[in-house]
Amino acid sequence: MILGTTQALPLAAQVLAYTSQRSKPAVASEPATQMKLVDALIHLKKHYKADILFEESMMSDVVVTNFNLDKNRSAEYNIEQLLKHTNLVLRKVRDNAYMILPRRPQIAPISAPQPTGTINGQAEIRAKVADMLIKGTVTDATGEGLPGVNVLVKGTAIGTNTDVNGKYEINVPAAESVLIFSSIGFQKQEIIVGQRNIVDVKLATETATLDEVVVTALGIKREKKALGYSISEVKGEELTQARSTNIANSLVGKVAGLNISSTATGPSGSSRIVIRGNGSISGNNQPLIIVDGIPINNDNLGSVAIGANRDGSWTGSDRGDGISSLNPDEIESISVLKGATAAALYGSRASNGAILVTTKGGKADKGIGVEVNSNFLAEDLLFKTYKDYQYEYGLGSNGVKPTTVAQTATRNSFGGRLDGSNAMSYDGVERPYVAAKNNLRDFYNVGTTFTNSIALTGATEKVTYRLSMNDLNNKGVLPNNTLRRNNFALNTNGNLGKNLSFVANVKYINERNHNRPRVNDSPGNANFTMYVLPTSLNVDVLKNAQTNAAGNEIVWSDNQYTQNPYFATEKFQQDDHKKRVIASFEPKYNVTDWLYLKGRIGFDNFNYRYKAIEPYGTGYVLRGSYTSSLRDFTEINKELMAGINKKFGEKYALNVFVGGNMMKQVTELNDVSANNSFNIPFFYDVSNIDPAARTVTEAYIEKRINSVYGSAEFSYNNYFFVTATARNDWFSTLAKGKNSIFYPSFGVSFVASEAFTMPAAINFLKFRGSWAQAGGDTDPYNLSLYYSLSGAHLGSALAQINGTRVPNSGLQPLTSTVSEIGLETKLFNNLLNIDLALYDRKTTNDIVSATISQTSGYTSALFNVGAIRNRGVELLLSSTIINNKKFTWDASFNMGFNDSEVQKLYGDLQTLRVDQSRPGSSFIHQDIGKSYSRIKGYDFKRDANGNIVYNSQGLALAGDIKDFGSGVSPYTLGLNNSFSYKGITMSVLVDGKFGGYIYSGTNALAYRFGLHKETLEGREGGVTGAGVTQSGEINTAKARAQAYYSNWYSAIATPFVYKSDFIKLRQIILQYTVPTRFLGKMPFKGASISIVGRNLAILMKKVPIIDPEATYNNSNAQGVEFAGTPPTRSYGVNLNLKF
Repeated sequence: MILGTTQALPLAAQVLAYTSQRSKPAVASEPATQMKLVDALIHLKKHYKADILFEESMMSDVVVTNFNLDKNRSAEYNIEQLLKHTNLVLRKVRDNAYMILPRRPQIAPISAPQPTGTINGQAEIRAKVADMLIKGTVTDATGEGLPGVNVLVKGTAIGTNTDVNGKYEINVPAAESVLIFSSIGFQKQEIIVGQRNIVDVKLATETATLDEVVVTALGIKREKKALGYSISEVKGEELTQARSTNIANSLVGKVAGLNISSTATGPSGSSRIVIRGNGSISGNNQPLIIVDGIPINNDNLGSVAIGANRDGSWTGSDRGDGISSLNPDEIESISVLKGATAAALYGSRASNGAILVTTKGGKADKGIGVEVNSNFLAEDLLFKTYKDYQYEYGLGSNGVKPTTVAQTATRNSFGGRLDGSNAMSYDGVERPYVAAKNNLRDFYNVGTTFTNSIALTGATEKVTYRLSMNDLNNKGVLPNNTLRRNNFALNTNGNLGKNLSFVANVKYINERNHNRPRVNDSPGNANFTMYVLPTSLNVDVLKNAQTNAAGNEIVWSDNQYTQNPYFATEKFQQDDHKKRVIASFEPKYNVTDWLYLKGRIGFDNFNYRYKAIEPYGTGYVLRGSYTSSLRDFTEINKELMAGINKKFGEKYALNVFVGGNMMKQVTELNDVSANNSFNIPFFYDVSNIDPAARTVTEAYIEKRINSVYGSAEFSYNNYFFVTATARNDWFSTLAKGKNSIFYPSFGVSFVASEAFTMPAAINFLKFRGSWAQAGGDTDPYNLSLYYSLSGAHLGSALAQINGTRVPNSGLQPLTSTVSEIGLETKLFNNLLNIDLALYDRKTTNDIVSATISQTSGYTSALFNVGAIRNRGVELLLSSTIINNKKFTWDASFNMGFNDSEVQKLYGDLQTLRVDQSRPGSSFIHQDIGKSYSRIKGYDFKRDANGNIVYNSQGLALAGDIKDFGSGVSPYTLGLNNSFSYKGITMSVLVDGKFGGYIYSGTNALAYRFGLHKETLEGREGGVTGAGVTQSGEINTAKARAQAYYSNWYSAIATPFVYKSDFIKLRQIILQYTVPTRFLGKMPFKGASISIVGRNLAILMKKVPIIDPEATYNNSNAQGVEFAGTPPTRSYGVNLNLKF
């Protein structure tokens, strides 16, 4: 609540009048009464749950009569009616937050008001004429004129305030006079007049004046100072200026403790979001995504799960997740609830935290407001040439230049030295034997993204609304890869009667993807071919020699699965189409001014269709293959809540609510697949599939959770807050008697700076602490055996056990216990702001999938045995370093550190293998006593002194498995600087991660095929490895370079494990906002244009060739990459117009 602020205003601006007796009665209103204006405003605040900021002393004697509260109208309307016949005006700060300011006097300058009586309800004012006339304009940091700013000559009662455009005029006694500029919500500024006649001023925002309001669990808005836990909020405009097609990627570097990894699968790929470390060994570790109070499905619909094959091969494409489909233009803010305390009211599904997406609503402006946003981005490869590749030797093996077609059938670049002479190509044509350094530039496109949106906002007498439409049209850097997405949204808010209001939202998303990039060595992955293309093979040759006369693929190498990249992108077909509806309806009934009832029904449904064709004539599957998948998902949440929000006297307040939720999820699957099965060439329809080769799978999956919850917040004098919450969930996925779990939480917040007098250097000081428990369940159908029909015998279908995991009917919910302490302080007149948090999170009874002997007929089993602990620190520093009338420099720095430790696995098990890389020499493990996601792999065989051991051919031998480190970086940081000069603002974001490792399969490929520059040694005379023989003597054997380096690929991991540390220039935004004074004769209310860039440069990295953030899935197996889409950067322009 923001009431009765004590910030002093110039007496000259505190001219008030008593209201006249001409107020008209309103319809559907409360009876007219006579009361003080202050009391009337407090009444409005309670009714609308609004923040109203004013100087109480300005209106202590003002009385309003015959005022009728019209509950069918907005807060803004009723406040304006109250102020209609006063010298006060209303200024809207943000949605549901207002300031009341003195109306600009009609005469200037004026002396302090000295009422000597009243004439027609107006106080008499004595004006004093001064000696020097000073003019000027007062603006905010963006150059917008500020109305209602108080301008006072220091030491006198001479003052005025600015008009609607921020302009003012004032007479001052002398050149030595000091002007004081002040306004609620901005920092006060003092300026000596001197010999100037024009004094322009820029005011900086006063961060400590307005109590910040944030969106918390269940969509409830609360003052940030009342929270006993850490919460971070990102405003919607930060997502649209330098936008990403997946809004999760727009959060990178902006929130302490938030670790986001993007898959190397193009613009429509998914992301992995982890808050404060991984809390489950083999289960879900991502937060719950909530849109306008409705949980949405964020599953990856086609993840690249290397564990599916246990060798990391042939794993298809990443088909995106739920958050990647959201439209950033619709978003008002994103709140990151970091711990179990923050998200406790969401129960088990938010045990890893929650991300709350709040979309924009309607506004009660005059007429219909129109906002248009148009954005263009170009996307290009960050590296046009692989600087870590060698360009001295060409295609061939063992130092020999190919002179026959048979010798060209290789992927190796261990051929002869490139000398410009003619060499044979795989199509039988001789071409110059030279380096093809422009293959990346020639094959990949400059991608483009056009995004256009329009939003209409307005209001009727009872309803406010916002209707928005968005069109995104993307062409990827990979040829023939496109994304088209349309988003439609309607948000309404209204009153249905005296005490009944509602909020209703509906969103429709229509997304079509064509030829998403494949990853790993999946057939059809053009990226893989481009990584291994021999040095001397020009990609244009492949473009012109794809198929033979019969239309069959011409295989260019000795491996038919490494395909011509043009054949892969032009002949392979992969399409997916997702239609999604997210809707909610939330009625609220105010039983009294302190008791309310609220309901909510939420609906999330998507229909997903996927079809993939491997064409007829493909080298490895001559009759082609067909795959189609239909997935229909629906989640319905029904919720009912009752609450009390009441003050007791002047100092005590209580906010209590209780509620219940019923959640139901239904997933229906229908898959059809057939391999080597098309009867008629090049006719790709399911009717053309050989029936004997067709496999059809259907599934119905249902899950339910029933819940009750409650919260109670007690506050004393608006500086001491105690909050307790509780929730109980009952799961359908667990057995009766073991399917219930209770989650308590407790938090305390103490604002010391409002309780005690602080030193002048401390403007704000808050201490906070919290404790909570959360839990989690498992997927459906893990308790018992279930069956399916497959194949036929003698005309009848055969029944079989479905699944390879042993069921466990004794599974219980896991438990996650979290404690947190922190402080927030603002120092030196808000020059330095500090937010510090320390947390400790421990998961016990974790549901772990453990590998078992395949002789049992199964591959794994589930057990309640795991334990993992995360401890960490988060720090946020922000400052306005420079703030003068022309230039402002704001800076913020965030840092997160997470120390994870796996503490328990199944039985006596000390290590658990989670996944394996494609080359087969490295693995991802969870080890007791170690941090999460350990990269392990075969080291060189070494003697007692650490020397590498070689065989008689001079080849290094593989030794024991070595632990290289964690695939998850414990340190994350972000640094943002914003510079404003007049109407121009430039912001620069740099971020980084430190302390992690990565196994690079792409570098392993470069060594295997002689592409890496480190393989140049020994090309002419052979390589003698430094080390010893098996008998302990110094190694003197020379090995051919090809055998020496390619030997490491599948046998030894050590050369290909690197530190994944990096620092990136993540984004730059240069924006010009047209000042209000220039828009007077134009049809616009606001206009801005921005030049933007994202992922512009990697300032520091330690891994060659690849992006150190590269990963090809969003699973728990982090720290492995292999042949993903090359890193890209984007740059473009954004135009925003408001009518």
